[in-house]
Amino acid sequence: MAKSKPQGKDKKPSRETNQSVLRQAMIKRLPRRLGASGQMLLPAVPSLLEHYVQNLHQLFAQLGRAFSREEMEQVRSILKRKLDEAFAASPYGRVVVNYETDAAPKTSLSYRVNVAASSIADEYESWIKTRTPPYFGAHPDAKVMALARSLGEPKDVPVLDIGAGTGRNTLPLAREGFPTDAIELTPTLAGILRGEVEKEGLKVRVVEGDALAGESPLPDSHYRLVFLAEVIASHIRSNEQVRQLFEGAADALVSGGLLLFNLFLPVDGYRPDTLAREMSQVFWCNLFTRGDVTAAMAGLPFEPVSDESTHDFELEHQPAEGWPPTGWFVDWSRGNDLFDVQRGRAPMELRWLTYRRL
Repeated sequence: MAKSKPQGKDKKPSRETNQSVLRQAMIKRLPRRLGASGQMLLPAVPSLLEHYVQNLHQLFAQLGRAFSREEMEQVRSILKRKLDEAFAASPYGRVVVNYETDAAPKTSLSYRVNVAASSIADEYESWIKTRTPPYFGAHPDAKVMALARSLGEPKDVPVLDIGAGTGRNTLPLAREGFPTDAIELTPTLAGILRGEVEKEGLKVRVVEGDALAGESPLPDSHYRLVFLAEVIASHIRSNEQVRQLFEGAADALVSGGLLLFNLFLPVDGYRPDTLAREMSQVFWCNLFTRGDVTAAMAGLPFEPVSDESTHDFELEHQPAEGWPPTGWFVDWSRGNDLFDVQRGRAPMELRWLTYRRL
């Protein structure tokens, strides 16, 4: 009589000998001995939250540390809070993610998320240390000079340069005899400008401070021309701030005086979304709309005079040796710093806008 097989005992599995399967089986064990550490510096763009989360998920998985859905939700929550905090403080800051694998034989990973703040002053301090002057070009803006000259004899045309930088426009105006005052927020740039004014013996008042603070010692109802060259375009973040600048200009100008500024505007048919507006600030090409300008001007004593492409005007009127003003000006002014598309196809551009004080 044949014996029956013992109940509850499984048949022994056959040994695996397939090289491809065994290779993958060994690679699965690799995280027990694999170690890594690193840092990611994420531009402070809250609208890119999901993009950043996906990048981190893929990175951790490549290190053999694939996070669960619950773990990635925690990453998302922390990252969102830090992105919002960083962007609210400054578009030049970063969210810093430091990560490292835990000691073997663990197959887990630890990470920390922090904010690395950076102000306008910090950014320009870095410019001065790492770039060769002239930092913003050797020649003044052709539009600024043309408009000042159109107003009469230089001695009769007081001018205010808001966001004067190192004096690319201030110094040529003063040399021609325009009574010129300058406001500059960044101490390093203001110091360079003061040094040039003193060296040349020019009559220029340099005020170090924030033009939005409303505490400038400069006179009201005094200037024939107030201009902001590449200021709104680079550093003004909100329509409320634009409004403050326009209100200050209205106070500073005499009746009939001119306000000149340039800023990035979308082309017809393009409506910038939140991502485009946030990233434009990160890339120093702050994007507004014509509706924003209209709202900021509402109720103020101004009438529009002209609206021109900054790139095209400067290309036409700069001397041959002055074009391009800098190596970055062409792509920046035509919107290609933000949009990686063929030149001339970006849906925004830098434009000169002129208004007359009534």
